[in-house]
Amino acid sequence: MGNTELPLPIRKRLERIEISLSRLEEIRKISLKDFINDWKSQDISLRNFQIAVESCLDIGTYIISRSDAPVPDTYTEIVKTLRKLKVIDENLESEFIKMVRFRNIIVHEYLYIDFNKVYENLRNLSFFRNFARKVIDYIKKF
Repeated sequence: MGNTELPLPIRKRLERIEISLSRLEEIRKISLKDFINDWKSQDISLRNFQIAVESCLDIGTYIISRSDAPVPDTYTEIVKTLRKLKVIDENLESEFIKMVRFRNIIVHEYLYIDFNKVYENLRNLSFFRNFARKVIDYIKKF
């Protein structure tokens, strides 16, 4: 199944994740010292992390809405429901929950962002591609 055969809402969000990842991968090439001293790189990183995580959550919501599972009330419940539906495994569930928490810090606790931690997250972008693969595999089954 190619990406063009995916439902449009999923395909569009996977494309947006890929755009965000390419931007984050570009930022990840700079040193920690340069990152800490470059507000533009910080802003690009924060925005693209937020978009990527929210795109994953949107995909999760779409999948859940087409199942018999109850509609989750929180982002963490979206992740847990995806695990129950066997879209993601235990490891990906744990990584996803960390990314949801990170997104919440970006959005709600922006005055206290530790840019060392943001830089650490730039080193672990594999979550997003792993999530995309799991979603595509799940959709192929139907």
